[in-house]
Amino acid sequence: MPERILMMGAPGSGKTYQWMKTAQLLKPTGAKFRVIDTDAAIPFMLDTQFPDLKVENGGNVIVLSAYDWPHYREALQKLLKDSKPNDWGVVDMIDNAWSTVQSYFVGEVFQKDIGDYFLEIRKSIEAAKKRSRSIMQDAMKGWVDWPVVNKLYEDWILPLVHQETFHLYATTKAQPVTNEDDPAIKLVFGENGIRPSGQKHLGHQMHSIFLLLWDGKSGWFITTVKDRSGRQYFDRDVLLSFPKQYLIMKAGFKIPAVATK
Repeated sequence: MPERILMMGAPGSGKTYQWMKTAQLLKPTGAKFRVIDTDAAIPFMLDTQFPDLKVENGGNVIVLSAYDWPHYREALQKLLKDSKPNDWGVVDMIDNAWSTVQSYFVGEVFQKDIGDYFLEIRKSIEAAKKRSRSIMQDAMKGWVDWPVVNKLYEDWILPLVHQETFHLYATTKAQPVTNEDDPAIKLVFGENGIRPSGQKHLGHQMHSIFLLLWDGKSGWFITTVKDRSGRQYFDRDVLLSFPKQYLIMKAGFKIPAVATK
């Protein structure tokens, strides 16, 4: 069964760094890492920290840039078509997909930027207050197509998380759990007080969820938030190498000895 990993944490907590270390470790196995790069961060890291992973240097990281929703769909199709067993699909900052599909919907339906659209909504709300008319009627007219937005998103995320060909590693920011969150979210993430950013079902679609923390004095730490396989949990353990500490020691990956040195 392929791994389905979600790594969440604040900027600089090592979410991207750890999958790139995984690509480095698994390079001798022939595994390819195809990454949907949603925030243009990967080329910089390849140039500065991991030049050995660049394709032109014989590396195994293939970058699929995604900036707007059509690019997301195109990148997904390439990922699904080209990946083979033992390869890895990576979505760097998968939470961006949820905001991007909303922007796409507003652009297609209302022919305007989502920021401008919500600015108009805010103005309409204030106008409605002054006229004592229904805010929903005046300001939110048209913004009732959440089933359409969710369907667009599901058409992208579900083929990705339900495929059984390649391993999946995604990164996301974290956000606080609030009283407004679904009970299911509170049940899974309430103990840690934070949940993955993005569409609300994201955390339930991944098999293993980890929280990374960076302490400038002590280094990186990792905590297991959820693991369906019942593997031994991390509990704010010092993180030196995710592929070695998790894939080899907990998930039982068999990697050639030369790769682990």
